[in-house]
Amino acid sequence: MSNIAKVVIGISFIFLMTTLGGMMVFLFKKETSQKLNKFISGFSSGIMIAASIWSLLLPAIDSSQNFGKLSFLPATIGFLIGGVVLTVIDVICRRVNHGKMHSYNKLFFAMTLHNIPEGLAVGVAFGAAFASANSSAMLLALSLALGMGIQNFPEGMAIALPVKQHTGSKFKGFLMATLSGAVEPVGAVIGFFLSASVSLVLPWVLAFAAGAMIFVVVGEMFLQNQTEEANGFYVWGTMIGFALMMALDVGLA
Repeated sequence: MSNIAKVVIGISFIFLMTTLGGMMVFLFKKETSQKLNKFISGFSSGIMIAASIWSLLLPAIDSSQNFGKLSFLPATIGFLIGGVVLTVIDVICRRVNHGKMHSYNKLFFAMTLHNIPEGLAVGVAFGAAFASANSSAMLLALSLALGMGIQNFPEGMAIALPVKQHTGSKFKGFLMATLSGAVEPVGAVIGFFLSASVSLVLPWVLAFAAGAMIFVVVGEMFLQNQTEEANGFYVWGTMIGFALMMALDVGLA
């Protein structure tokens, strides 16, 4: 198999797995109980928290070693900017629509942001491997795409199920999950062709996405669920979602 074919397969795989995860929404019956809705919301929160740490913040710090003792700086600043941007978007939505941006739209926005730097990271890995014509580097890039794709499956579910929960539409849940994943191959293609320059800003972009995700979890999903019934289902959904993504991130690293 040629290196070009390997690149195409690797980039396509990360998108396909998000889409397959989104398709899981069609397996759920039309109406779900409040307890299951709580669990789904918690599951999404846990996935987002774990992905923010292992897929975004830690790689951002690892990629900033050229800052020396200030290697924490890109992750810290990018993280805070991510929260600021979502705050500004929320304020704009209040003024334009005379109401808050729906929480599932914030979830979609945050997860989509998170997929962009992941796609860039995969593209940079393939770009470097392709340029060097090193078989070991290409194998490493394929392994990264495989790990990223496997992580994307529960992330697709984490978008589709809450959207279906809030809107009652399975198709809308599937569509938003698919659209959130569509940015990954786009980011990967950009990363592939601009691997040298993109790698310089990648730590900032990774941290920015993490800040947006944590903002949604703490500012929306947690606050929505803490005063209602069946809190235990939200808490354990969060625990299980976090544990699942932690196992995937650490185990496939």
